[in-house]
Amino acid sequence: MISDPLAGLDDVPWAELRHSYGRADDVPGHLRAMQAGDREGDYPPSVQLANHIVHQGTRSQAAVYTVPFLVRMALDPRLVDRHRFVALLVAIAIGLDNNHLPDGYDPREDRDQLATLRGEADDRARWIAEAPDDEQRQWREASCEQVLIDAEAIVSSYNAVREALPALAVLLTSDSPELRAETANLFAWFPESASTSIPLLKALVADEASPGVAATGLVALGLLGDPAAVPFVESYLDSPVVELRWASAFALTRLGIADPAVVDVLIRVIARPPERTETMPFLSGSYRSLAVLALAETSEATTPRAVEAMLVGLADCMGVDWHPDRYYTAHGLFTLVFPGEPAEVPQSFGDLSDVQQRVVRFLADQDDVGWPHHVADALNRWKVPTGRSDLRVYVGSVQTSRQADI
Repeated sequence: MISDPLAGLDDVPWAELRHSYGRADDVPGHLRAMQAGDREGDYPPSVQLANHIVHQGTRSQAAVYTVPFLVRMALDPRLVDRHRFVALLVAIAIGLDNNHLPDGYDPREDRDQLATLRGEADDRARWIAEAPDDEQRQWREASCEQVLIDAEAIVSSYNAVREALPALAVLLTSDSPELRAETANLFAWFPESASTSIPLLKALVADEASPGVAATGLVALGLLGDPAAVPFVESYLDSPVVELRWASAFALTRLGIADPAVVDVLIRVIARPPERTETMPFLSGSYRSLAVLALAETSEATTPRAVEAMLVGLADCMGVDWHPDRYYTAHGLFTLVFPGEPAEVPQSFGDLSDVQQRVVRFLADQDDVGWPHHVADALNRWKVPTGRSDLRVYVGSVQTSRQADI
């Protein structure tokens, strides 16, 4: 163990680096506050640092330089809340996980994007040279430079975290369930390291007492995408522990398996998910939302039973200004039930399909709520009213349908 995880911190030219709010010379202060366990205001220093170096998932130029210090702090047993350091490493590696779920992360896409940008240097130089005046020329130069810096930061940040995986593997056997879970989450995003990660994750799941941590390990196995993991993952599909059944079903869909048993588990969890805990970090711990994302990619997603489960899930989220379950469930449901542009615009409520009618009845029966914008977008495409009173007229009379046996 290094006596001071932040040794060499002042040797980094932070003032020459940039993050989302300008010069990165405030990064050392955030790292020192994290090491000290300070907490000022409503947010811990790890959240404050994340807001600067990976703001809304955008990895900044300064992000990669924080990796060695975060790794050493994560490995230091003297520090508290070490799972927060690993969570920040996840953000530095991939940005926001909701941008990559339910499919996992493919680093080749970002590498290809960087290579393309580098290969377009002549085109950019020509575009800059054709600027009508000096002000436009300077703006174009800065714009092109920033695009390349951002693309390089994405790739270099991911690579830096990947290089640290062997050192961080020991955290999978930590005494802290939150730290074990966050480390399993981290390992899920590096498919090129799957050959070494999969045995570690299997060992974690097999020996794990915490349902959330074990579920996180199974989800990670699914996101890594190696078919060799199927027998191990499948063995948990009939577990008496709901978190393990859910995780097995989710992971199996990522591994190309969506048979009736898998779909059944997903539907049941959408209707009645386990309680959230800090030991399942994917998508902020939302079992229901992840189940919806997985179900949406199966052929059973628009069956009456699946739709009814999503409506039960939505009803469970009412009365909250913003709830991730409501956002993702509504997005999945309306994308599936009101897809794209209709071949023929329905002229009346009776022209809708049975499942569409069920969804519209549900909406008409709710108090006015702040639905995600894609709900209104989907209804507008299908010429279905969006206001509650208009919906009631459209339906004719709201009759609460009997909910299917889920």
